[in-house]
Amino acid sequence: MKMRRARAGLTTLEILVTVAIAGVFASMAVMNMDIVKRRQSERNALREISSLANQARTYARTSQYPVRLSVATNVMGATVLRWEQLPCDTAHRWGDSCPAAACLLNACGKGGCQCVAQGEGIAIPATLDVSSLNGLCWLGRGGAPRYQAPGSPTCQVTGQPPQTVLRITQSQSGKLDHVLQVDGLTGKPRMVDCTQQPVDPTCNIQ
Repeated sequence: MKMRRARAGLTTLEILVTVAIAGVFASMAVMNMDIVKRRQSERNALREISSLANQARTYARTSQYPVRLSVATNVMGATVLRWEQLPCDTAHRWGDSCPAAACLLNACGKGGCQCVAQGEGIAIPATLDVSSLNGLCWLGRGGAPRYQAPGSPTCQVTGQPPQTVLRITQSQSGKLDHVLQVDGLTGKPRMVDCTQQPVDPTCNIQ
């Protein structure tokens, strides 16, 4: 009776299947790496936003000029967030003459608004929507916060502090990511992570 010789090596089909499986695992690893890198970029930006908001408040308190946050697009088409120190209409830095009328609706360098100073822009990842922060302002002499709806005059003494938290969401899904809570009296900002469990109650404020 003849004995069958044990087959050595792999067939072409088996090799192709092995390569395909390896390719799937490699793709999954690359996708996971991209997610990790994207999330790290977002978290770095959120830390910088928190620092920028505190910096803007400090400049308002120490310089006597109002300072606001401005969301803009740079020459490369990327979204940036910066602080703008607004001028007054007169030589006086007190009362209702600040900010200058030209800066109520215009960003620095537009519509005749010539700012006292500007902060370096923070690059915002395309995956985050920070439009709610645009126009958040701290008045001179104390840093009292003011916030108006987009398109409305900003930094007015007669304005109101933020009536709710400012939401930072995922650009595509609209899912809540973080909120910036601003104390209505002191203007102190606090960044809250809404992706962690248990969810901070601040994230549920509407």
